[in-house]
Amino acid sequence: MKNMKLMRNTVMILLACTITSTGALAADAKNGKKLYTAKCGGCHDTRVHTRPNRIVHTYEDLVNRVRFCDTNAKTNFSDSDIFDVSEYLNNEYYKFLKLDS
Repeated sequence: MKNMKLMRNTVMILLACTITSTGALAADAKNGKKLYTAKCGGCHDTRVHTRPNRIVHTYEDLVNRVRFCDTNAKTNFSDSDIFDVSEYLNNEYYKFLKLDS
């Protein structure tokens, strides 16, 4: 289990580095806000992002949580949408340092 988590984290870091170095997915927080408002508000309100016992502690956790919610809510976000929503949430609530910062 520990090796699977390490492998997943390594893949996420490599993906983030690839995206950063190629500029392939420049996250759009404005689009992320639009998507979040349209697709995410049905399950929870924004208080989930400011609660003291939140489960998201890094930018990578945030991206993974958006993916998790996308799957469970069946929103069918593209990878670009995932990063847009993550960017919006990070800018608005979390303020995590990203690899490209």
